[in-house]
Amino acid sequence: MRQHADAFAAAWTALASVVGTECPAEQTVGVFRDPTMLAAWPLADDAAGLGGERTRSGIDALQASSETMQEIDDDHFQLLRGPGVPAAVPWGSVHLGEEQLLFDEETFDVRRMYQRFGLQAPKLNVEPDDHVSLELEFLSQLLARGMQAEDKGDARADEYFAAHDEFCRDHVLRWVPTFFEQLTSAAQTSFYRGIGLL
Repeated sequence: MRQHADAFAAAWTALASVVGTECPAEQTVGVFRDPTMLAAWPLADDAAGLGGERTRSGIDALQASSETMQEIDDDHFQLLRGPGVPAAVPWGSVHLGEEQLLFDEETFDVRRMYQRFGLQAPKLNVEPDDHVSLELEFLSQLLARGMQAEDKGDARADEYFAAHDEFCRDHVLRWVPTFFEQLTSAAQTSFYRGIGLL
């Protein structure tokens, strides 16, 4: 993980920016359509075993994306916000909880993990802590802290990297792949199909 920490941190941050509670800004969409950015997608390194057909298909879909911002906003709405149940449910508790409820025990497990590192969801008790964008941002934050600590020779680097791996194993990998599969299959735009495949 350490040798690829910067790649994963960049990917988590980038993906979080387009699956949040608001439609991404036009500038963010432009970055994802930029051939230079796509050529440098951090998880497309075949030599490191991080690439694959899905990644290449995602890059191809993003390069083919020519939808207007209104079309992307409409797709974001149906995928992540509703009406009714979103096509790609963005909350871990809905995927993992027996009752499939928001603010279920899984939400509070995520909250406790954030608290271990002095962090909290921006809209605490208003929006669930286990939204996919928040979880991806948290993973990025752990890796960034780990890399900074390692650069300083701080022994806490191990704690940050281990927490990243723990959160991935015990939480994110249990539901986020399903979320991105839902996103890919329900997307009405090449833009969000590409995001799902990445």
